Amino acid sequence: MNTPSVFTPKGVQTKAQGRLRSKRTLGYQCHTRCAMVTQGALARPWALVCTPFGVQKQLRLCLLALFLFASPVSAATPDELLNQAESAFAEGVQLRGDSVKAKPAFAQAAGAYDELWKHGFHTPELALNRARAHRLAGNLPRCIAALQDGLAVARFSRPLQVELTSARDAVEYPLEGDLAAQCRPPTSGTVSSRMSPTDAWVLAGFAWLVACLGVARFAMTRAVGWLVFAGVCVAGLALLGWLWVQDTRQRQREESLPLLVLANDSYLRKGNTETYPARIESILPKGVEVRELTRRGGWVQVRLSGGSVGWLPEQAMIPCGRMSVEASARR
Repeated sequence: MNTPSVFTPKGVQTKAQGRLRSKRTLGYQCHTRCAMVTQGALARPWALVCTPFGVQKQLRLCLLALFLFASPVSAATPDELLNQAESAFAEGVQLRGDSVKAKPAFAQAAGAYDELWKHGFHTPELALNRARAHRLAGNLPRCIAALQDGLAVARFSRPLQVELTSARDAVEYPLEGDLAAQCRPPTSGTVSSRMSPTDAWVLAGFAWLVACLGVARFAMTRAVGWLVFAGVCVAGLALLGWLWVQDTRQRQREESLPLLVLANDSYLRKGNTETYPARIESILPKGVEVRELTRRGGWVQVRLSGGSVGWLPEQAMIPCGRMSVEASARR
């Protein structure tokens, strides 16, 4: 049975016609907004909140595209960083005849080694590679800081000690005067810098075993020589333990203050502004190692190796040493 048509005057619409027109209008708006999103409106993701539910499939595609565009680029893996560093270092070696071209390659290698160090690969070998790359790139302060980081991990590493001595010799210390006495760090020759804790325990165990054998031989032969020999072994063991304890206490006192390396030539001033006069008349050369006492207003109060105390600009300092390594490990 056919439904009779209903005449609707102009300007008057039924409820069914109103719903139909609303659906068409919303569908057109949905289509328009999805087209805007897919054509470059990804920079306005908040527009998606107002889009009606009638185009869920298009919304899913748009949101997927939004997340794909907004996802960050994955960082380089440690293997990739190591390959970059080795390739850049090899390139620098090939260009060693031209220092102007070789230094950027060594700087790139140093940057990759630094990233590996920040990722937690704290080994003496990596510290040595960092230091050599920085030095060949012409950055002596960074070289010294890298060596101090390595010695904070393995203070007994002989290659790091030799490289640090060589780097310190390259610092432009004055040959005489008050600055020369205050800036040049003393050479460390303590027992803990000559052997690792494992080596010390092995040596102590061997000395104790030999002493016990000497006592056993004395009990068997009643020869006084064996007893003297055992006494010498015990005395050597006691001396090793005493030196180790004294060295540990001295190192703890030194490492209680953060170690810094001066990155640029600067005057050591009596206060924390440039208006204060210089504590020492001569300018401090870059590469000088100091201990931090406190910070104030963008300046650092430091103590030189010779005991002088003064202020240096904070931006001219490079943190290094044990506290710097621990802070890097926590990050």
